[in-house]
Amino acid sequence: MSRGEALYRLQQLDSEHDTKKDRLKEIETALKDDSALREARQAAEKAGKRALKWQTKQRDLELEIESLAEKTSRSEKRLYSGKVTNPKELSDLQAEVASLKGRRQRLEDTLLEAMLEREDAEKTQDEAQAHLEEVENIWSARQADLKAERKALHQRIEEIEEKRRAILPRLDADVLATYERLRQTKGGLAVARIEQDVCTGCRVTISPSAEWKLRQGELVYCDTCGRIVVSV
Repeated sequence: MSRGEALYRLQQLDSEHDTKKDRLKEIETALKDDSALREARQAAEKAGKRALKWQTKQRDLELEIESLAEKTSRSEKRLYSGKVTNPKELSDLQAEVASLKGRRQRLEDTLLEAMLEREDAEKTQDEAQAHLEEVENIWSARQADLKAERKALHQRIEEIEEKRRAILPRLDADVLATYERLRQTKGGLAVARIEQDVCTGCRVTISPSAEWKLRQGELVYCDTCGRIVVSV
């Protein structure tokens, strides 16, 4: 393997290493992101509380109506029993029965509204719960996929680093130092191939003198972008 080939291979490995590292960061962020799951849980909890509210409201109204019915029944029995003869007492008892019936009617109207609200709340609760289960399934599957991908990435990064270590002894320290400096200043791309006399780093044709130096095996830099250029 020539120096140019070693540099180009090193660049390929480092570029892949950078890509894999960036993807690992994305995965770590995604693994921690449970916002959709939390949102679905909050929606299901909110829907459950609303359903419970109207279930309780309906039950309370039903108990109150039942109590009023019993009270009305007792008052009516007394009213029509013939035992009450005092005109004022009879009048008061009639007024009480009428009041109880009126109150019961109003409560029954309210109960009907509560029943409709309960039905709507329970429907919303069922939908929210179904959505939560769907989100949980998707999230669990996504977590498993991300963890499997993370494992594969770690394995590939280890392979890259092992291959990189095998290349380093082929390159002089000063060449490596230049390579690392260019990696820092050229967006990670320190070495560019020459294709049909064009630098693939900046897409500019290299000079004839640079071509001649390449054929002589010298370390050549692109006159335009400053990257190391190789012919492999």
